[in-house]
Amino acid sequence: MTLISLEKVMKQEDNRTVLKNINLVIDNNSRIGLKMSSEESEVLFKLISGELLPSSGYIESETKSIVTEYKDDGLYENLTVQSYLSFFKKIAGFPQPLDNYITSFSILDVWRTKINNLTDDQKKRISLFRMALFSPEVLLIENPLSTLTGEGIELYLKALEFLNDKNIAILFTSNSIEDLLLLSNEIYRYNRSSGLEKTDLTNQADPVSEEKDESENFMPNNVFKVTCKLADKTIFFSPDEIDFIESINSVSNIHVDDECFPTDLTMSDLEDKLLKFGFFRCHRSYLVNLQRVSELISYSKNSYTLILKGNSNVKIPLSRNRLGEMKQLIGF
Repeated sequence: MTLISLEKVMKQEDNRTVLKNINLVIDNNSRIGLKMSSEESEVLFKLISGELLPSSGYIESETKSIVTEYKDDGLYENLTVQSYLSFFKKIAGFPQPLDNYITSFSILDVWRTKINNLTDDQKKRISLFRMALFSPEVLLIENPLSTLTGEGIELYLKALEFLNDKNIAILFTSNSIEDLLLLSNEIYRYNRSSGLEKTDLTNQADPVSEEKDESENFMPNNVFKVTCKLADKTIFFSPDEIDFIESINSVSNIHVDDECFPTDLTMSDLEDKLLKFGFFRCHRSYLVNLQRVSELISYSKNSYTLILKGNSNVKIPLSRNRLGEMKQLIGF
């Protein structure tokens, strides 16, 4: 069942476009992760919850049962965990005893402790418990794992499984793909020029069927994805998602936005595969997506640097002996 859908949503603030081309469907029991900035996340949450109207596009909602948590939301520090959650139990009209759920959120040992004496790990689980008391159909959560320890992340994920059993749809935002891989089973990146782009994922632990019919033997032409392995998952990048590839200590590193992912492919393999997708070996240690290049700077007669769109801090070296080839490719 579709709870919320966004179609070609765009939002401007102060004559500046914050979000554009947002197409997204949230079904019941969805676990969706969006890689975006804190500002983009806040505006998106306010659009979904109805606090803001889009500048253009459409938002259809079949539910008003939406609870939001921003990364800087605080708790009532002077209350104990028990009194804090009992207070929200009354507000939410939650019918069940709180004691039934304490172990699901791993807070039994701090039940009578003041919140200002808790760790960030514990506070995040209490915040999650508070939101669950409202029995929402949709949760919007910003960057929940950024301040957590490894053990805290493990316990937070355990608490999320409890919510998952309640068929609560959850939309997470974060600036970390690694965090979203732990939280979500459907991941998108927000690109300022093109909007939301879905990231293809496969779980290596999933069994692969050995039975294939004739239709499954069909192999389309000119399809290539760069693969990077993270934990038990393999993440696939389309060529147009990649900004550049850098070789460090003989390891090829894929740069997408402000994140970096190692791949087992060599630079030579990547050059051969990506040439037809507009990539150029601008330096022996760099492959750059020419569609992402916005400027060529010459600091001296023999020193050239490429600047990427939307990120003037990233400077890619261009070898002097590659300049002529690049001029021919681009035509300048």
